[in-house]
Amino acid sequence: MQTRWHRQRGQSLLETAMMIVVIFLVSLWIFELGWLAYTYSVLTDAANEGVRHSIVTSGGDRPGTQTIVQDVAGTSLPNTACPPLCTTVTFIPNGNAAPPNTVQVTVTYKYAPVFSNYITAFTMQAEAEGGRVVP
Repeated sequence: MQTRWHRQRGQSLLETAMMIVVIFLVSLWIFELGWLAYTYSVLTDAANEGVRHSIVTSGGDRPGTQTIVQDVAGTSLPNTACPPLCTTVTFIPNGNAAPPNTVQVTVTYKYAPVFSNYITAFTMQAEAEGGRVVP
């Protein structure tokens, strides 16, 4: 019995060494996916706030809407200048901000992964749309 235990002494150490790599990689991917979901949530909230601002302001106020979107996104995202975060305000169907028309705010963001050595950067897009009801 003693010789059998003697031969299996390093088995648990080897299994731990092999599994620690897998556990570490899975933990990093979970962290990255959580940060990705959080970033998308921030972009969606910023687009919704942009639509709200554009609806409330008379005349649409495109520059003000873009500023509001950047301010809302800037509370959570590291860089909100135009190359990573760009905002487009469109009035549908004819480009007029009159009450029966709809405003669409599109926010695009070049996502920079936390572990950029292993994941390439990509662009995500969030959209929000809304309009005033004419009485």
